[in-house]
Amino acid sequence: IKKQAKSNSSSEWKEVLRSALTDLSELLHEESNVSAYELNSSGLIQCFLKLFGSATSQDKTMKVQKKAAKLHAARLAIIKEALPTATTIALVKKLLSVLETIEKLPVYLYDSSNGGYGLQILTKRLRFRLERGPGETGLIDRTGRALKMEPLATVRQLERYLLKMVAKQWYDFERSSFNFIKKLEETPVSFNYQSDFDSEGLIYWIGTNGRTVPDWVNPAQYGLVVVTSSEGRNLPYGKLEDILSRDSNALNCHTNDDRRAWFAIDLGVWIHPKAYTMRHARGYGRSAVRSWQLQGSKDGVNWVILSEHSNDERLGEPGSTATWTIDGETSGQGFRHVRIQQMGKNA
Repeated sequence: IKKQAKSNSSSEWKEVLRSALTDLSELLHEESNVSAYELNSSGLIQCFLKLFGSATSQDKTMKVQKKAAKLHAARLAIIKEALPTATTIALVKKLLSVLETIEKLPVYLYDSSNGGYGLQILTKRLRFRLERGPGETGLIDRTGRALKMEPLATVRQLERYLLKMVAKQWYDFERSSFNFIKKLEETPVSFNYQSDFDSEGLIYWIGTNGRTVPDWVNPAQYGLVVVTSSEGRNLPYGKLEDILSRDSNALNCHTNDDRRAWFAIDLGVWIHPKAYTMRHARGYGRSAVRSWQLQGSKDGVNWVILSEHSNDERLGEPGSTATWTIDGETSGQGFRHVRIQQMGKNA
């Protein structure tokens, strides 16, 4: 821009600009060449603002404004000539990614001394437990001494965690783009139970986008399915999506002890259920569900009984699991909604 300001008719600044735009085209040819973070931190965006923008101001004289507009028009002419359409589209997509990154994750302010966020976004209260080793009978006073601990996360794990927050994931796009939806549109899918909390069930299949991604996400947490309850959105303990958790530690999630309390799931897909698995929460054994119905519905209003249990004690210890098969055939389209309903107070 400085070279252009000295001599707008000179070919030197034009060649420099053409060369820079050619390099930009090569850089953006492959989407993986440069990330949104690299684009944001490289200073390129500031260059784009100066290059594409028109430096006009109300404080400047008319003569200066006219000259700035003339220089701006000359730059745009070179840009239109040297910048391919494909590069322009790729650049716009990258700039949108930068905007989404800035809006979703302030962690990129960690270079700023007064940003106020930084990597503090990763701060979390840590809890650990010291256990007496096998065969040990005494305790050693470690007061005031340093304890060596293994890393809580690897660099790769942090990278994947941050990537989920700053880059669009498969579940952030339109539902019609999901692989599990496309597969169902092509042909029916069968699921065969192997063991409790295996990777063969419908909830796991939805949470891995039809087993096309390695990491499972809770479908209820990202709107892939919708969980409702007799308590509405606010539970006495836990969150609605917790009933679908695959966490190694069972989560407490329950309604009030009403005679007909229930949890329902709008699966968003139609199923012919053959079996289902439940897990008891972290509470004590006598709080486990004993008498309930598994119900199915096509519209979320009219329900039919798929499986009924009375004084069933298969769930006992905290975190225990059990699976029940569903007898009978469901004809036609099947069910889109399923519901677990308690049958009696403290049942």
